[in-house]
Amino acid sequence: MSISKRTIDYYTQIGLLNPVRSDSNYRMYGEESIQILELVEHYKTLNMPLDEIKTSIKMINSNNSIDKEKVEKHCEQIAVLMEHLKEEIKVMEPILQKLNNNEKEMLVNKLSLKGVSLAQTLLLLFG
Repeated sequence: MSISKRTIDYYTQIGLLNPVRSDSNYRMYGEESIQILELVEHYKTLNMPLDEIKTSIKMINSNNSIDKEKVEKHCEQIAVLMEHLKEEIKVMEPILQKLNNNEKEMLVNKLSLKGVSLAQTLLLLFG
């Protein structure tokens, strides 16, 4: 994971990261900050806006009861992303048809592994 100092400063400024200050006033980021950065980077790959990322991280880190409406909204966003991916695959079909059998098989295997992983995660969450 490669994140610039400027990005970390910005995440700190908007409240995504909460460093501890050293005696000499340096910001120190612990393991929790690294986990948050990994989560932020993951959500960014899903094109999730930073304000929604911040809300999701707050829900994950909250010891209080979960806001049901926010969870439902997040699930709806996941469903939209899944539908978008389905449409992307449809758009790619004509392109995929131009690949040779070995290339197709390689891509199908990669997508299948990801699809199985997604299905297992969904079953664990909602099963």
